[in-house]
Amino acid sequence: MRKAIMQELQAEYEQQRMQNEQQNLRNRAEAVAACPEIGEVLNARQEMIFAGIRGILNGQGAAEDIPVRMEVMNRRLGVLLEQHGFPADHLDPVFRCRRCEDTGYVGEPVREQCECLRTAFFTRLYKRVGLGENAEQSFDRFDLSIFSDEKLPGKSFSQREVMNVFRHQCQSWAEKYPAVTMKDVLMMGQSGLGKTYLMHAMAKVLLQRGFNVLMISAYRFLEAARKAYFSGNTEEMDTLIDADVLMIDDMGSEPLMENITIVQWFNLINERQLKGRGTVISTNLMEAELRTHYTERIASRLLNTSQCMILQFKGDDVRRRKA
Repeated sequence: MRKAIMQELQAEYEQQRMQNEQQNLRNRAEAVAACPEIGEVLNARQEMIFAGIRGILNGQGAAEDIPVRMEVMNRRLGVLLEQHGFPADHLDPVFRCRRCEDTGYVGEPVREQCECLRTAFFTRLYKRVGLGENAEQSFDRFDLSIFSDEKLPGKSFSQREVMNVFRHQCQSWAEKYPAVTMKDVLMMGQSGLGKTYLMHAMAKVLLQRGFNVLMISAYRFLEAARKAYFSGNTEEMDTLIDADVLMIDDMGSEPLMENITIVQWFNLINERQLKGRGTVISTNLMEAELRTHYTERIASRLLNTSQCMILQFKGDDVRRRKA
């Protein structure tokens, strides 16, 4: 999948460069048609550049006055463009990304991927593996007022106070990752308590920091696991294992398939922990249900407080409160 996506993007970047060149030619033709002197100045400037290159190749060196003459010509072009109603940058090279000039790569002599190519690559990868990001769900928009400020039954604190603590813990984790004490986060509690919202907010911070984040549902994870089991093609599962941060929503909602669900969950969690990569999981199951549903082997890894930050959500379904 990764190789195919990169090949697609490289072809698109090449097509973009061709479109840029065509636009450059159109801009020049438009300006010259409006003012033939612009064409004369452009030709003279180009000949001066070529003459300088020939001088260097012939061992004569470039003429010392070339920068001054170039500046004079550029000022003249600016005046002519303005006089004929064109913007000052009308004859500048057209690029979608000026940093890499639409090549996808930057740096000399070591070439590395430009941020625009990395962003395009991961955006496409996210889409193919089912990542969903809601731009409205962020820490800045997190509204504590939707949570009850009444004390929870038998507790000395309210749901609002709990969510305020969880908000800061999740934001701190996302802002500091990977320099965090616990690489995994387990969010436990019934539906409608804000688990998915906080996951989206964490994903947004991590994405803005440049991390490769994948967010999928537990059902979508099982589909990838089932495909790997029956076809032998593990590329999609490898993508999940290799992500900087993997977020899986609604663990426990997916069906249990013999020799697939439990085995693949264990392999995923175990491999990511061995690689030191962060995994954020939300589930409606509580501790006892988690142990029963997924066996002690998996539960012990998720409930290990030295490896995993466990957040137990309590209170009322905020969607009902809104209604």
